[in-house]
Amino acid sequence: MPEESNTQNQLNSRIVITGGGSGGHVSAASGLIDEIIEKYPDSKQNILYVGGKLVSETRKEGKSVEQMRFENTDIPFIAIRGGKLQRSFSLKSISLIFGVFGGIIDSFKVLGKFKPDFIFSTGGFVSLPVCLVGWLKKIPIYLHEQTAAVGLTNKIVGKVAKKVFVTFPQSIKYFKPGKAIHTGNLIRKSIFISNSKGEISSAIRKMLPEKDTLPIVYVSGGGLGSHTINIVVRQMLKYALGEFQIILQTGDNGLNKDYEVLVKDKATLGNLNSRFYVTKYVSNEEIGFLFKNIDIYVGRAGANTVYEMGIFMKPSILIPIPWVTHDEQNKNAQILVDCGIGTILPEGELTAEALYERMKNMKKCIHEDTFCANKEKLKEIFVTDGSKKVLTAIGL
Repeated sequence: MPEESNTQNQLNSRIVITGGGSGGHVSAASGLIDEIIEKYPDSKQNILYVGGKLVSETRKEGKSVEQMRFENTDIPFIAIRGGKLQRSFSLKSISLIFGVFGGIIDSFKVLGKFKPDFIFSTGGFVSLPVCLVGWLKKIPIYLHEQTAAVGLTNKIVGKVAKKVFVTFPQSIKYFKPGKAIHTGNLIRKSIFISNSKGEISSAIRKMLPEKDTLPIVYVSGGGLGSHTINIVVRQMLKYALGEFQIILQTGDNGLNKDYEVLVKDKATLGNLNSRFYVTKYVSNEEIGFLFKNIDIYVGRAGANTVYEMGIFMKPSILIPIPWVTHDEQNKNAQILVDCGIGTILPEGELTAEALYERMKNMKKCIHEDTFCANKEKLKEIFVTDGSKKVLTAIGL
């Protein structure tokens, strides 16, 4: 069992936290780190975050989500090689398998040098080599599963993990009986801080006077952005801004240059300019102010996004990624639908006109107060003390 220090501020245990490839895995890791540092403020050097070098398992240009989140913080960070295991074989599988083997070699070096007392994984392809090497070295492993469905990496890691923590009760069935515990998600504390002074917050403050008649809509394609969603927003921008104010998070796609194109579009909006704000990413420092003030969310249905919308009870138009394994985003989205605050717009039906109609319907429901939000169910599912429950369960 991990060991607490004799002093209140210091943790004697050395912890490797691993996970990445998407904003959801990284947000959950951030939530756990926030909780550890709040309880043991002098323990940052006892934590090592092991993430990936790749933007995704197939994209090599740019920095990974976890690199951007932790590389310039005071939490020690190391990036290793990685590759995603696939159920079907193709030529691409060969390079991905080599990535996994590269990650295993890197993990032996990292774990051998840092000598952690345990490993905590939030999933994603980069976590697999770290956890496999940890298992070979007999280091205790703990796993957190964010989604309503479980991918191949977490199914493998779940077999060697000492304990598995899940965001949604539906996920318990994927693991050995008695191993999984429902704790809820690991919430980053930044979503509750609403006193930001950044550029996004400044743009939102300019929108607030018209908020009652022009709802603020936050559109996001997830941590990496979505070219498909960005195009649709661009197509409907000029007429949608007659009824809404829009904040669009594009991601940083070096190939399509969506952010740069939309910045140019914004400059042509004239007196509608202040009703539209475009950004590549939303920082941890500004996310709380954003969530507090938006009226509608539009975008992907990653587990963390769905969970955070559930906490704040924000009406959501969810566009699940159709190619995700086990249809996990659709299952995540369905949870908000069942709670009465979500509607699903399949990507195959996504057009500027279809999205605009959904937004107008949602605006009407907000103004007429006809939402059938099940507030008790929302409070029961979207708990905010998941990180505390996890630390208690692992003896911290």
